[in-house]
Amino acid sequence: MERRKFLGLGAGILAATMIPAGLSAQNYRETKVDVWKVKNEKDKPGVDAAIKALFGTDKVEDGKVKLKAPDIAENGAVIPVTLKAEGASRLALFQDANPESLVAVFDVPKNGIPDYSLRIKLQKTGTVVAVAEIDGKLYKASKVVKVTIGGCGG
Repeated sequence: MERRKFLGLGAGILAATMIPAGLSAQNYRETKVDVWKVKNEKDKPGVDAAIKALFGTDKVEDGKVKLKAPDIAENGAVIPVTLKAEGASRLALFQDANPESLVAVFDVPKNGIPDYSLRIKLQKTGTVVAVAEIDGKLYKASKVVKVTIGGCGG
């Protein structure tokens, strides 16, 4: 019985030491209010304006970001998206099919692995854009996702 207590206590201490001390999240809805006000309007996507509001510039180069999303999504309510960008300090996901351009922002901790998977919702067919800040420069990848109504290809 004593051995089990010792092993349990040792495992608990080991787990506590593995928790990063400087782990914290930033609330972008409070600190970057202007980003959330950028809307996609009819025939005028707000993705570039949202990138400028979040990063301070809209000068973005292609490359260094991997974006994985389906070509066709039969259910626009659940679209799997994966973002990867080695060396990124911040990753953001934008789209031009819903009213708000910005979908998500990830601040990558030092020595963190910028590899995120999430599910997003799109009202209609649109372009999904991933932007990464790497060494002070912005890089992007984009992909058009066709949303079908009820899987009928409409």
